[in-house]
Amino acid sequence: MERSPSNRRATAVASVLTLLVAVATLQAGCRRDAQKGAAPAAGETAGARPGAAASSTDIAQLSGEIERLEKQAERNPADEETRDELARAYVKRAKVEQGGGQYQEALADYQRALRHDPDNDDAQDGAAAANQQLGGDAKEDENGAPVPPPITPNVADEDGKPTPTPKKP
Repeated sequence: MERSPSNRRATAVASVLTLLVAVATLQAGCRRDAQKGAAPAAGETAGARPGAAASSTDIAQLSGEIERLEKQAERNPADEETRDELARAYVKRAKVEQGGGQYQEALADYQRALRHDPDNDDAQDGAAAANQQLGGDAKEDENGAPVPPPITPNVADEDGKPTPTPKKP
């Protein structure tokens, strides 16, 4: 079946329009994905990226979530899932604080997260980073007391003899 020139032209125009709509949709999707890439991942807040300004609304929302989880953890201290979720919430808030230049608050939140989940890699890495941003090794603990020197067992005394580690009674 042979088409007339006007049918071919109409088909060509329809094809071009369809192609233009597809390109426009693809471009819009790419722009949206690029904005999502600049925006935080799901479950994070805008300040969770390094260099992002801390938003008081983000911190307030996270503080409310932490308060809820703290109460839940108090009711059931053996609930590991709640403790892990609480640690993740502390890490999120610490990242927002750290992004806003609130390094002392961030370090405190990373330490709180580690109390609930000592194996949390994000909390460990974040605490180390916040500590560095504060000027290196901790000279005080979270209560302001001086950090004691590390205990080194079997250190040699002045005569070169190893000092025995005291036995527990």
